[in-house]
Amino acid sequence: MNTIAGGGSFLTLPLLIFLGLPHHVANGTNRLAILIQSAGAAAAFRRAGAVGTPLLLRLGLCAVVGAGAGSLLALRVGEAAFLRVLSVVMIAFTVIPLLARRPAPGGKATAPDRPGLALGAAFLGVGFYGGFLQAGVGFLALGATSWAGIPLVAGNAIKVACVFLFSVVSLGVFAAGGAVHWGVGLALSVGTLAGALVGARLTLAAGERVLRGVVSALTLAFAVALWLRT
Repeated sequence: MNTIAGGGSFLTLPLLIFLGLPHHVANGTNRLAILIQSAGAAAAFRRAGAVGTPLLLRLGLCAVVGAGAGSLLALRVGEAAFLRVLSVVMIAFTVIPLLARRPAPGGKATAPDRPGLALGAAFLGVGFYGGFLQAGVGFLALGATSWAGIPLVAGNAIKVACVFLFSVVSLGVFAAGGAVHWGVGLALSVGTLAGALVGARLTLAAGERVLRGVVSALTLAFAVALWLRT
């Protein structure tokens, strides 16, 4: 789903919860698949030189600091509160992409139009959200880079690299808290990698609009089920 339309964690995270994992363990276990998935993509963007190293390091550091704080908070939030937050966020992120404008196409990022301090603060928030929940963080990251005037290709490279960096931190925090089911996480990782291989073909066969509609319908159904679970 991440390859086809994005927001794959809006399906995997509720699924892990419905399969019986405690909410914090499901949240931590999902990070293993995200880390493995983002590692290859980040390396590919890095080889292509899609974004300058200084900008990436600045934003990555901000995201990592935010993710550490967000992950620690996620370990301390009760189940009912977490499921309600997740439900609301799932509904919001199903609607927001339909209303948002796409970032401008383009290549390598140069200097952002927005002040560096403001963009750094935005990625501190992106990292905090990513550490707390992660699902849908790509939409926030691309929104921040688009707001700063960074082209789509470079913005996507920044997003993928930051997700990889803060996933290392988040996985470490959840693992230290005993909130990672390694066997389930590895199984999810295998499915994630397999899905990435066939995702492009499915997009070409069915069309992104149809597949995005399927993802949106499933996300809304999971959101309602999670809210009722509380």
